Amino acid sequence: MLEFNLYNNFNPNLTLKNSKLPSVKARGVALNYELWQTGYKYTSSAILSIKAEVGDIIEVLLTESYSIATTADKVDSKNLSLFYVVTDIDNSNKATLKNYFWAMIDGLDIPTSVLSGTSLSVFNLLTNKKTTALISDGSILNANELAQTVKYNRKSDTDNADKVAKDLFRVVRMQPFVVLDDDKVKTVLVSRTWQRQAIATRIDELQSPSFETETLIQRSNYNFLNVYVKVNGSYPTTPQTYTVDDNNNVINLATYTGNGSDLPTQRLVKSAFFDETPQISEIKSQITKDTTVANIYFNQNILLPLVVNDLVNLFHQGNKYNGYIADRVFIENDEGLKNERLLFIEGGSK
Repeated sequence: MLEFNLYNNFNPNLTLKNSKLPSVKARGVALNYELWQTGYKYTSSAILSIKAEVGDIIEVLLTESYSIATTADKVDSKNLSLFYVVTDIDNSNKATLKNYFWAMIDGLDIPTSVLSGTSLSVFNLLTNKKTTALISDGSILNANELAQTVKYNRKSDTDNADKVAKDLFRVVRMQPFVVLDDDKVKTVLVSRTWQRQAIATRIDELQSPSFETETLIQRSNYNFLNVYVKVNGSYPTTPQTYTVDDNNNVINLATYTGNGSDLPTQRLVKSAFFDETPQISEIKSQITKDTTVANIYFNQNILLPLVVNDLVNLFHQGNKYNGYIADRVFIENDEGLKNERLLFIEGGSK
C-alpha cells in the first residue's frame, strides 16, 4: 500500500487572486495499484481507502527520494510524489487516474502555424497557465535540450495538444511529470543530471523483458520509384529508377555498381511524373521504409536503478537500442506483491 493526499480540483480560476493550492482534505492509502509516473502510454488505477470524487487530485506519496538537476551546477533531492486526476471511480472505490500533466493540457487545440518554432516555444505554448485546464506554475527544464525544431508534418490548421506533445517529447527523448516546488505545481522535464549522458546497461531474461514495435511514420508499400521528368514538354519513354538500400540511402540504379545484396529483395514499383527533376528528399519520401521504434518493458535492476528521462544504451541478446526511460510503473497486486517496471522507448525522430 501507498499513502496519498486527496485534494479538491486544482482549478486555475480559484488561484487568480490567491496563489495557494487547496489544502489537503484527507489522507488515505492506495491498494492494488498500477501507477505510471509519466502516463506516456497508459492510464493508472488504484483502490482508494477513502471516498474520492471525479475531478479530485490524488498525490501518491512514494517512499523514495528523487534527484533532479535544476541548474547546470545544482541537483535537488526531493521526495517523489505522483500526481493524478480522478477520471472515474466504481462501487469498489477503484479509481481511474490520469497523470496530472496530460490532464492539464486536456482539451487544448494548437494552431499548427506556431509549430515551426523551437521545442521550447511549443512546450511553453502547451503549458501556458492562462489556457491550461489545471494549475500550471512553471517548469524545471534545461532550455538547451529544447532548442531544436521538430518537424510535425501537420496538414490541418489545428491539432490537439495531446498529439503535439507526444511528438515533441518523443523527439527530445524526455517525458514530463509534475512536482510541488515551494507550494507551486511545476512540470519537470529534466533528469538527475543537467547534461545527460547515455547510461549503458544490459537486460536479461531475469528482468522479464517484453517488446513491442510502434510505427511513428507510415510510408507507402513501394520500394522502387520510376521517375519520369518532362523534356521539351513531353515525358521520356524510359524512366530513371530509384530505390533505397539497407541503410536507407537513395540509390539511382543507373549509377549503381553493387551486386544487389543491399537492395530490397522484391520490387514494389511506383511511377511518378514530374515537370522538373525532383529533389532526393522528394524521392525518398515516397519509398523509404516505415519509421518504427521499439518499446521495451523490463523490471528494475536494483544494482543499476534507472529513472525517468535517463538516456540509455540498452543491450539485449546482442542487439543495441538507443533511447530513454519514458516511464516507470509501480505495481501492487491482490496478494500485496510489489513490482517496478520500466518503459524504455527507442529514439525516433519525426
